[in-house]
Amino acid sequence: MQKSEDFLQRYVVDEEYLVVAPELSGKPNILSAEKNGELYIIKYWPRSPEVGDDEVEAIWLHELRQLHRLKGYPGVEDLIATLVESGRDKSGFYLVLDAQGRLPLNFLMRQRTLSLRSHWVKRLKSPASRVFFWQNIIRIADAIEILHGQGMLHRQLDSSSILTSLAPHDECKDFQLTGFEWSMRVPALTNVSAGWSSAANERTVYSFATDWADLGRLIAEILNVSLVGLEELSASFGQLAVDSELMLIEVGFVRKLLGVVPFKANVSQESLDGDVIKKALQEIIEALKKNVSQVSTAYDFAIKVSSRPDATRSSSSVTSRIQDIYKEKYGVTLDHANVDELKKFVEQDIKNTSLLVRSVSLNNSDVVYFLKGQELFYQLGTFKPDRFSDEESWEIAICDRAYIELPYAFSKNVNTVSLSSSKVRVLSISDAYDLLRRNPENISKNIWSVLFQKFEVDDSPRSPSQQKLIDGFVACHLTEIAYARAEIFPVNILSSKEDSDNNWRVEIYSTKYDEAESLAASLGLEPPALRLEKILTKNEGDFEAIVWSLVSSSNLGKEEEEVLLTFQESFRSDEGQLVFVFTSKQILPFQQFYFIAPNSLQGTVRQLSRRAKALDTLETHAELLDVLISPQKHAISTNAPEGVEKYFAGLDDSKKEAFERILTTLSLYLVQGPPGVGKTYLVSSLVKHLFEQEPDSRVLLTAQSHSTVQHLFHEVFGTESAKNFPEDLLVIRCSKQDKNDETSLSDADEKAKNYLRGFLNSKLFVESSSEDVKGEVRSMLAGTIYKRHTLINQLLRSANIVFSTTNSEQVERMIKDRAQFDWSIMEETGKVTGLELVSPLLLSHRRLMIGDHKQLPPYRTNEMKAVLTNPEKLRRMLQEGEGIFNAKIKGEAVKAFLVDPPTSDESVREVGRIAAQNFMLFQTLVEGEIAEAKNHKDMFGSEQGRTSIGSMLSVQHRMHPDIANIISDVFYEGCLKTDGKKELYYRDSGTAPPFIFDGTDELNGTNALTWVDMPDVQLTKYMIKGDDTPRWHNSQERKVVIELLKRLRPLQGLPKKAKIAVLSPYSEQVGRISRLIYNNDVLRGEFSHLDGFDSADDHADFCSTVDGFQGSEADLVIISLVRNNGNATIKGALGFLVDERRMNVLLSRARHKLIIIGSYEFLKSWALKIQARGGSRESGEGAFLFKLISKIEKYKDEGLISFIPSSQFVGENQSAEHSSRNGKSGKSRKKSHVGDLANGVVPLNGGSSK
Repeated sequence: MQKSEDFLQRYVVDEEYLVVAPELSGKPNILSAEKNGELYIIKYWPRSPEVGDDEVEAIWLHELRQLHRLKGYPGVEDLIATLVESGRDKSGFYLVLDAQGRLPLNFLMRQRTLSLRSHWVKRLKSPASRVFFWQNIIRIADAIEILHGQGMLHRQLDSSSILTSLAPHDECKDFQLTGFEWSMRVPALTNVSAGWSSAANERTVYSFATDWADLGRLIAEILNVSLVGLEELSASFGQLAVDSELMLIEVGFVRKLLGVVPFKANVSQESLDGDVIKKALQEIIEALKKNVSQVSTAYDFAIKVSSRPDATRSSSSVTSRIQDIYKEKYGVTLDHANVDELKKFVEQDIKNTSLLVRSVSLNNSDVVYFLKGQELFYQLGTFKPDRFSDEESWEIAICDRAYIELPYAFSKNVNTVSLSSSKVRVLSISDAYDLLRRNPENISKNIWSVLFQKFEVDDSPRSPSQQKLIDGFVACHLTEIAYARAEIFPVNILSSKEDSDNNWRVEIYSTKYDEAESLAASLGLEPPALRLEKILTKNEGDFEAIVWSLVSSSNLGKEEEEVLLTFQESFRSDEGQLVFVFTSKQILPFQQFYFIAPNSLQGTVRQLSRRAKALDTLETHAELLDVLISPQKHAISTNAPEGVEKYFAGLDDSKKEAFERILTTLSLYLVQGPPGVGKTYLVSSLVKHLFEQEPDSRVLLTAQSHSTVQHLFHEVFGTESAKNFPEDLLVIRCSKQDKNDETSLSDADEKAKNYLRGFLNSKLFVESSSEDVKGEVRSMLAGTIYKRHTLINQLLRSANIVFSTTNSEQVERMIKDRAQFDWSIMEETGKVTGLELVSPLLLSHRRLMIGDHKQLPPYRTNEMKAVLTNPEKLRRMLQEGEGIFNAKIKGEAVKAFLVDPPTSDESVREVGRIAAQNFMLFQTLVEGEIAEAKNHKDMFGSEQGRTSIGSMLSVQHRMHPDIANIISDVFYEGCLKTDGKKELYYRDSGTAPPFIFDGTDELNGTNALTWVDMPDVQLTKYMIKGDDTPRWHNSQERKVVIELLKRLRPLQGLPKKAKIAVLSPYSEQVGRISRLIYNNDVLRGEFSHLDGFDSADDHADFCSTVDGFQGSEADLVIISLVRNNGNATIKGALGFLVDERRMNVLLSRARHKLIIIGSYEFLKSWALKIQARGGSRESGEGAFLFKLISKIEKYKDEGLISFIPSSQFVGENQSAEHSSRNGKSGKSRKKSHVGDLANGVVPLNGGSSK
């Protein structure tokens, strides 16, 4: 939004208004303007002493908001004039629209003539012109349907709200809709009854039906049909048709739109929609086409006769070329004045064998059209009715140049279509002008530009950069599908026997399957049999599953009957074959092949299907594609709302800056939120502001996990500020409220029941005489949730706020229903893949992405990048994609891509590069913004003059400043600061942690950091035990953790319990610690004192992996690093400890105190090695460790960290604790029981292992 002394100074504005608005009408004046060679229309609301500025500004702001809302709808830019910029000055308020050369229809209809020939809208007596007209009415019907789909009414549909081109390139795609200053949003769930009269200004009730009626009035005005006659039921259809020179079907349609007669006997006026209307319009078009005279099928083609055909500038003139041919064939020189003979030659040359040729110039990519005859190529150009005007038209194609062969610049990129069925009428240029002056109605109604559309049938509507973005997402999707398929394992059935409990004992063993082996090799995975053995017997896979599905193929297809298997044990047969034992309650079906897949696979298939649908929708969303390709280029800056400062209370400086920029930047804004900065508090402040400004707003809030969605909800509505929200606000939570929820629709369903109960108690229901309807309503209320799905979907379309997980079924449904929100606010975007983010990005024109790419990344990031950045692996992956037969998980975009996939190294590498960027979309966008800001500052000396689309929240409120300084210096280049008040609080001598440790003075000191130092296994004499496998764990560190927890006590007299957490990067370590503390989810006796503490929000117990703890915090955090070994490689020695993002999360969860348990010397030695090598040569990771160790060394010197030897808690050389899982061996089998797994190695909290 621009604010200047004179807004219009930046444009060249026509002196004459296109439309002068009536005084005090609230409508704008409309101006035509030009800037940098581009034409625009400007809506201008002047300030007036008769009307307060606040009222005029409110109208202007209203249309501005509607244009913003509509901008996010797929394909809208073709149907509705889009906003370029807005502004205000001392004279008034302005909206600048890119109407693509169009002008208001009422302006053109007022003009007596347009150049030498009237606009096609003024020639509607011709059936051919009316075909164009009704095709354009379909465009307006589509635009109205978009409005209605968003619950909006236009309310002002007239000739000033239709834009049309002076000389359209394609009359079939001419009309655009505008004029939203009086539009409104329908607050109810259903259509309002159409209680309207013929006088629009007398209405008091508006509905969707009144918009359609207004369209009927507009059509009557354009076609010059008597409105009184149309609305008079007794008036004769036939006479109206005769008087207006229309077909009966046309008159009948307008009457139906007006509501004089119904469209169908069983279709009420209130239930009209775009589909019904467009079907009727297509019937009109087909009837008109049948009625169009065959004479009018000719295309007019005029040759320019050159008076100087041999002049240099006309060396390729059509006259000169024809003269050359005559000379060669007949030995005579044809006189250039012999126009009839010139025309006769062209007619014979193109008769029956002509081709229309489309060529793209090698020099400047211009598109040029030729008409190819037997002898010559005739270059086509537009007809200019008036040499003093810029008006051009393809109603007549002009030729002044011809070639025996196409020039080199036009010969390389050529397409042709046959004109064998299309007649061409050959004219001279003089004939064309005579026809225009004397008898314009005899000019052909066929337009060459419509013929050119034949070339566009197979052309992508997307630009090359848009297609590259789509292809990158396709490559991501195919790679994710490949990983899902790799989790389906080929097996054979050894035996299947029914036992006495009607269960089936099923014995299975792995088998080789070429396709599965090839896929594993492509992905760089171990063979399927080895991975299945690790999952079931060693608990070493990437996931854990006890319940499996027996399926018939590995193609992720739908199974006719799903057979569930529960794993029990494994044994070695006498022949040495590893056999897996499962039980099932179902008899096994007979199949040619058998595969087993983890039970979660069906959920994966649903997720992949949703992503495929989102990708297909993205293909049609040009605006979002452009924003993702170049967000800075497409950013729009607006003015901050009045009084925004009142929301700054409680916000630190970085949040204030982000808050204002979020409100003033369209269409995308990025907020990087390091640990402890209060991202959700910023969101709650923003949502509060939005609904105080616009109570009818619609906001979508999404996050990857159910727990974060719940946290968002409680942050927004669990505070005192929630009291300020409107009482009738409709809020839907599409996430599981707790672990007992069977569906994420429990909240929406409960609200649906409340509406039904309210309806049952209403006067309307009680007094209704329709027992059938009453019975149906009662059945909806009493039945299962499926009975209420229609109502639930309507609630989602009407809700003011929807909370949902990023890739939920409800988000998928809203995309399908083309729902649009005023805001889409996305949390956790740093740990969500780009394709997952597409879904919420599609649902609004204002998008706020909040996350931190320096914390946990999306699942399988390293593996995905390894495939996408390796051309050979990616090529194999794309080839594997051709074997996917499940159309739902492929989608149309993938199908189109696989028709002609990239094959060269360069093209595959380019697809992979873009795919890798798409996969880490938030990181790509943030790093792109940082780089552009730096480049702009380097070039221009400051960031002034550019629209910023992102900022980092740089003030943390969680951690003790000594902890925060480590996080800041190691991970954020010193940019993360501690809030001043928080620093004073933590530094105050009167501030004590809400806990104490019995018998350990060092732990009760003032230092916020403590390192319990384990001996380095390589340096400690006689120490033979450090970390252990399978699934990394460390028994010595567990003993330290247990001892610390035994000594821990809550501080008495506090208003609420302190929170504690025990974290580790390794799920095996977490699981073993948890089982030492708990017995069946209840604290064991020696840990009963821990009842005085709470676990972190959304956590059932004190123990968690780092992967499961992002976004959470605790007053005390105890960390077990686990790794302590003599491995020679960085990955082998350090594992997850070399992962910068995991370590960032791990070290930033504590408020008052952080206790790290691990071998400092081990970590320090590797940090020094990595520094000496200049970073990890294996993966480029690990450089942060030197920063971390350097910071700790500095803290040691300054006395800010306590080091306590582990011998204070456990003996240094004690042997590791013995596992109870020793196993029993026999002659023929070794068993691994599910019960043993549960007691020994099943990790908790969904963490991954390494």
